[in-house]
Amino acid sequence: MKIIIPYRLKSSRFPNKYIKKFIGKSLIEHSIELGQGLGDVILTSPKEDYIDEISNLHTKYNFEFIPTSINCKSGTDRAIELSKKIHDDYYVIIPVDEPMIKKEEFQRVLSSELDDFNMCYTDFYNEEDCHSKLSAKIILTKDNYLLYMSRNVIPIQKNGLFDYKKCKKAVGIKVFSSFGIKQIYDEKTELDLIEGLEELKLLELGHKVKMHKIKHFGYGVDIPEQLESLEKRYYENQ
Repeated sequence: MKIIIPYRLKSSRFPNKYIKKFIGKSLIEHSIELGQGLGDVILTSPKEDYIDEISNLHTKYNFEFIPTSINCKSGTDRAIELSKKIHDDYYVIIPVDEPMIKKEEFQRVLSSELDDFNMCYTDFYNEEDCHSKLSAKIILTKDNYLLYMSRNVIPIQKNGLFDYKKCKKAVGIKVFSSFGIKQIYDEKTELDLIEGLEELKLLELGHKVKMHKIKHFGYGVDIPEQLESLEKRYYENQ
């Protein structure tokens, strides 16, 4: 099993995000720790993003760095490129911007029965998180497969009201089998472009995506303000 940690430092909303500190460690350190002991941990980015602050982590952690093209548009695209160079039964993509994912929850997912396409989800922590356009809401089938995903609140009543406790939030972990990852091409699809959610590509291509529920009260960090508020939430829940 390959544990892939894709990243880019040149972000328009939050440059150098992945080397910023969260409760004393950089975001990328939290991701490396999440994957340690569960498979071969591989960091991947354009070669110029492998800066000293990241390469020096070799003194603390066991991982490999394999560069991927500057033309990759997403973390999934980087995983696809890597899968053509290194071979394994499963490729696991860890989001670098969700430092509060618990290792025991992550390990439970990897130990469960996996399909060719797997993702994770959780309940919303509060109504504010549900309103945020930065969080992806999902609709599931009765047997826990992905039906749809949106940045808008779903499901929502025809009068515009909704209950955030009935909404579900996507978590950035993805697990693809060696067969599954070969079925994904790196071009954008219509819904992916409209919603800005690469996961919709899988649905448009006709794939069934198995959803695994985890306990998780954090969220993905997209802007600097979120990092401070996430630390506050962390300490409130200790």
